Amino acid sequence: MPMENIRQLTDEELLNRYYERGESHWLGHLLQRYTIMLLGVSMKYLKNEEAARDNVQQVFLKVIPELDKYRVNYFKSWIYQDRKSTRLNS
Repeated sequence: MPMENIRQLTDEELLNRYYERGESHWLGHLLQRYTIMLLGVSMKYLKNEEAARDNVQQVFLKVIPELDKYRVNYFKSWIYQDRKSTRLNS
């Protein structure tokens, strides 16, 4: 699927494709959408770009197995709300 078409897919559509097909590239597109948001939240609390980037990577490493355990419907609110606590454990 061309990249411009992927950008038109909603978060819910990307999640559904990930869950239905088990193809990690759908999750990759979704995580890419929220990298900047997560980096901003991390910078707000950590005040250090390198530490914030490391924190975003830690979030991604925690998110992937959790998505396989739970059916997430609203990715943005789930990743923002649930992942805020990750920065406190960094």
